[in-house]
Amino acid sequence: MIEPVVIEAGSAGALWALALWGGGAAAQARVAKALGCRLPAPGRAAGDAGRFALRLEPALWWIGGAELDAAAIETALAGDGALTAIGGGVRRVRLTGPGWRGLLMIGGVFDAEAPAFAPGCVASSLIEHVQVRLHVVAEDACEAYVPASHAEDLLQFWERGAPCVAVGLGG
Repeated sequence: MIEPVVIEAGSAGALWALALWGGGAAAQARVAKALGCRLPAPGRAAGDAGRFALRLEPALWWIGGAELDAAAIETALAGDGALTAIGGGVRRVRLTGPGWRGLLMIGGVFDAEAPAFAPGCVASSLIEHVQVRLHVVAEDACEAYVPASHAEDLLQFWERGAPCVAVGLGG
């Protein structure tokens, strides 16, 4: 039997909160050049595993990746924003398989099954009272960014919910 959803928890790695509060399009262009990928529109992601940006709020992106040069981004900000390391306070959970959307619907308030929530999309939602940031990385995979302080409880919740997803998939 194919697993309906595989849950893999790990470190968020190099992850930063980037807030822009001034400088408009010029500041965004400077930061994008230093980052090595564009800063995406609301609810979208850009980049790849080496360097990525997730737009979570009107003036807030989470940026990261092994190739990220935080010093270059700090310089590019030129006083128009702030860059804060947050990787230690966040865990990245990769959900893969045909049931990842159903699993997010258990205890959640976000319609993860909506066709518009497709690869490249980003959303924030409460799941089992925990604020989770979601990034659809492929049709069969989503990365959930979970506060480290709630990660173990949420992982146990998802592990208990996974068999329910199997039933929903005819398993």
